[in-house]
Amino acid sequence: MSLNYNQAYNREIRKWMLKVSEYTENLAKQDLKRRFCPVCGSRNSTDFANNGFLDYDRCEDCNLVFMNPSLDGNNIQDGFKGDDHLLMEYFQIIIKFKDNPPVTKVNPRKDNTIKDIYRFKKSGKLLDVGCSAGDFLHKTRFFYQVEGVEVNPYTAAVAARHFPVHQDYLSDLSLDPDYDIVTLNQILYGVPDPVDLFKDILKILKDDGILYVNTPNSDSYAMHLYQGKINHLYGYTTQNVFNRKSLEKLAKLSGFEIKFFRTEWLDIYLSDLMQFFDNGDEFIHKRNIQLTDYERRMRIEDAMAKRSNFDLKDRGNYLVAVLDKQ
Repeated sequence: MSLNYNQAYNREIRKWMLKVSEYTENLAKQDLKRRFCPVCGSRNSTDFANNGFLDYDRCEDCNLVFMNPSLDGNNIQDGFKGDDHLLMEYFQIIIKFKDNPPVTKVNPRKDNTIKDIYRFKKSGKLLDVGCSAGDFLHKTRFFYQVEGVEVNPYTAAVAARHFPVHQDYLSDLSLDPDYDIVTLNQILYGVPDPVDLFKDILKILKDDGILYVNTPNSDSYAMHLYQGKINHLYGYTTQNVFNRKSLEKLAKLSGFEIKFFRTEWLDIYLSDLMQFFDNGDEFIHKRNIQLTDYERRMRIEDAMAKRSNFDLKDRGNYLVAVLDKQ
């Protein structure tokens, strides 16, 4: 079951997010540094959104949305490795509500998290970068030889009970270039230097290997509606939000090209809309658990959206892409 429908989980996450908001307010008072676009290096950017404390710009050249001025990227990276008590609290909540590993195969042609990989690679060696507690590895192990990369010691230990896990940043590992598939599931948004990450991935992929990316989409309907209150910009860990154009630029600069692209999830719910317009100070995107029957209503709306099979084109809240080497 999706954790979006779990009332106890949503209650703890909302409480945690309110702590994050207070912490972000204090961080915003520190000496932040202005930066050029972390993808194309352009000095030309315009205001895009403010999440209440931190500003985000959009690059006028490649369209990347990025935090500017920014927190120290090294501090953020160290935080994911365990130095940030709030991030550690989040990972503990995730593990607390973690489902049991699947014991049966999903249909790889229909499962939303595998189908885009399976259409290009039906077997081979898969490396999930930022594997967290290993949920994606549990699902893909039926089809691929799987390994993970994870810097957080708490979640890495959970994943390592079942799979080989390399506990460090990819740039600090010496992996052989024998992977057929590398995956980035909700990782790219928190990377200070995405070009270097893609170049590191290029080195370990076979010549016919593929890179799978799933990350927030800056062109989504939800982003343009909620702006600084969108879930993607909450807090302080989001460094970058991509769209098709900025991902194409990142691919070109690092030796990749996009062979498949789509977006998914509208992430605009009626209950959220009412809270956003009527009581914006208490609004938290997708976590308004103070509203009656909130999770049940979200489940109903998600089911309706799935049945309608509506084509969001490039405006879904997440982008999904498969890339190969140039």
